[in-house]
Amino acid sequence: MAVIDSDAHVVETERTWEYMVDGDAAFKPEVVVPKAGGDREYWLIEGRAFAKNRNIGRDTPDEAREMSDIATRLAHMDELGVDVHVLYPTIFLRPLTRRPDVEAALCQSYNRWLADIWRKGNGRLRWVVVPPVMSLDKAIEEVHFGKEHGACGVYLRGVEGDRRLSDPYFYPLYREAASLDLPICVHASSGNFGMFDLYSQDSGFAQFKLTVVGAFHDLLMKGTPEKFPDLRWAFIEVSSQWVPYALNDAELRFAR
Repeated sequence: MAVIDSDAHVVETERTWEYMVDGDAAFKPEVVVPKAGGDREYWLIEGRAFAKNRNIGRDTPDEAREMSDIATRLAHMDELGVDVHVLYPTIFLRPLTRRPDVEAALCQSYNRWLADIWRKGNGRLRWVVVPPVMSLDKAIEEVHFGKEHGACGVYLRGVEGDRRLSDPYFYPLYREAASLDLPICVHASSGNFGMFDLYSQDSGFAQFKLTVVGAFHDLLMKGTPEKFPDLRWAFIEVSSQWVPYALNDAELRFAR
């Protein structure tokens, strides 16, 4: 029986953005470091800094984390007895921009980087495609690109900008994902700047985890899964102890 790690990650580097061409190249994130020194690095996107090298496993080689040497990643998987990794992003765990054109450029470049990783991974490095949800036509194009290049799911955050996942705005994306047999994979994350900033000094529990729990509950309350019976859903990196609580709460509310 194959062993699948359904929530492995990649750590983005400058190579991630090398797929930006023409005008999109102006949107490449830059790496900055504090003047005081140290080993901290940050991504600079539209004048805003995001941590780059925090919360990563220092017990694995850079080449494996950053996918600069696919053979090293596969060898580490062999050591762990893992046959397949499903790769999730790191930088997209947070909101990055309010501009649709910047979001599209970031997502398109990331997805092409992952497609190349998949192509070199001998079928062992699957991934979830990141759609630029501020532009649904481009989001759907990216979902098709992902399906054709080894993606096995569609990445969404618990909140996307000012929209909950139950918003009818997302229905075309859900229909397309269902038609392609790609699950919606809601990963621990925060896609709303206000929420992200409000909880920026906490442990990350409210900032990243509770948005997904809330999305699960809201999707049930709005009947969204019933509207797309062929669409599968996954809620990633939030464990499952909260599921009975959320189901019980939803049942009580439906009974009112």
